[in-house]
Amino acid sequence: MNRLFYLLAAFLILLIIILLNSIFFGINNYQQKSLLVEANNLQIIKNNDLKNQNDILEFEIENAQKSNEHVENFAREKLNLSYPDEEFISFENEVKAQDE
Repeated sequence: MNRLFYLLAAFLILLIIILLNSIFFGINNYQQKSLLVEANNLQIIKNNDLKNQNDILEFEIENAQKSNEHVENFAREKLNLSYPDEEFISFENEVKAQDE
């Protein structure tokens, strides 16, 4: 009876050591969990940025569908388009080299 008790206790201690080893050093250990949590937080931030960009695009599309002035403004400012009788003037910033 005494031998069976020691054998059972040794088996349980060995089982606990194996389980602790897998918790701290195995595939799904605590370090891996913390890396996944960090990656998840970064993905949440990226998703929020994409949601904000999506809202802006949705606003632009709705304005373009409702207003012809918005389409004209977009064409003039972003695409540099003008009417045939208009003259388009563009200013370039020149970088002047300083003489020493």
